[in-house]
Amino acid sequence: MTISEIKRLLEKYKRRDITPEEYLQLMQAVQDEAYTAAIKADIMDTLYSDTPDMGWDNGQANALLEGIFNEGAAATRQLRVIKRNRLVYGSMAAAIAAGMIATAVYYVSATRKTVTPVVAVKEAPLLPGSNKAMLTLADGTTIPLDSARNGALAQQGHTRITNKNGTLSYNGSGAGEKVMYNTVVTPHGGQYQLTLADGSRVWLNAASSIRFPTAFTGKDRDVEITGEVYFEVTQQANQPFHVKVNDMQVNVLGTSFNIMAYQDEQTIKTTLVEGAVQVKHGNDASILKPGHQASLSDRNDHFEISPADMEQTLAWKEGKFRFRNTNIRHIMRQLSRWYDIEVKYQGDVSDIDLTGVISRREEAGKLLAALEATQRVQFEVSGNNVTVRPWRQR
Repeated sequence: MTISEIKRLLEKYKRRDITPEEYLQLMQAVQDEAYTAAIKADIMDTLYSDTPDMGWDNGQANALLEGIFNEGAAATRQLRVIKRNRLVYGSMAAAIAAGMIATAVYYVSATRKTVTPVVAVKEAPLLPGSNKAMLTLADGTTIPLDSARNGALAQQGHTRITNKNGTLSYNGSGAGEKVMYNTVVTPHGGQYQLTLADGSRVWLNAASSIRFPTAFTGKDRDVEITGEVYFEVTQQANQPFHVKVNDMQVNVLGTSFNIMAYQDEQTIKTTLVEGAVQVKHGNDASILKPGHQASLSDRNDHFEISPADMEQTLAWKEGKFRFRNTNIRHIMRQLSRWYDIEVKYQGDVSDIDLTGVISRREEAGKLLAALEATQRVQFEVSGNNVTVRPWRQR
């Protein structure tokens, strides 16, 4: 449609002899990006300057509305022609405005300027962690690890190091060799598995580490950890297995157990799944039975032994978050490590204890929405920053 044709239709509109078909053409000109803002402004000024009675019958008016908004909002389809010979102009204007908003055409009549629509930027999802870690060899060489990097990685003495599907394995004998130590570290948002030279299996949670010999050649098998680690230790009665964490030690013959010793947690917790372990700290030592947990607080120098919530303790290894009357701060520390997010608090959340279970493979947004559904807590997410508030606090 040329500019002269548009002006002709505008004149017909002012004289009140425009047909429904011509009116449709005029409205399409408003939405057509080929026309300048000035042309659109003239159309809008004319349409809003008065409210002429077009003299259309119901069929014509309904056909016009159907033609303009047959793919528009549901509200448009609810418009009604009130009188046989008169279309209510307010309804038409509302429909026109809805159509223009839907097509992102904006006009400010006072200034005759178009306003660039503001496009809402969708927050990138906070993705869950994955199999990734960093291996440091005895000579200081570092090798990034992930599930995709399969095959032989290095040779340490007579021990061959291989990686397959997120599991690092040490195979070979180090008899007669100098003891060499390797370290595996998982970042925030990472986890990894490894099989030590004696066949013992190890699972590292996010933000954790283990330092271990490439081969166990002495009378003991000694490793050191930080963070949270689950062990399935191969039984060797003549070569006991020891796990050192800070100034505490766990002595093992052959068993399965979990140690949680993050620096931002106030308590080191050792949980026995099967077998037997001795936990030792200074002059205090205790023997654990399966299904029990030894807690060592930074406020005490002795262990507190109690029945363990095995499902909650081992949920991370099974790919889940599980909370039972768990304080929101403890929950958010877990989420911070797994989703690699920064957490801040506004208001008192000390009495917010929540219960629930969700897969660690879900995006953080789904988990936060589930927690918000309790109407005890709410979250504000900005990039990798999450602010936690009591429910409805502003």
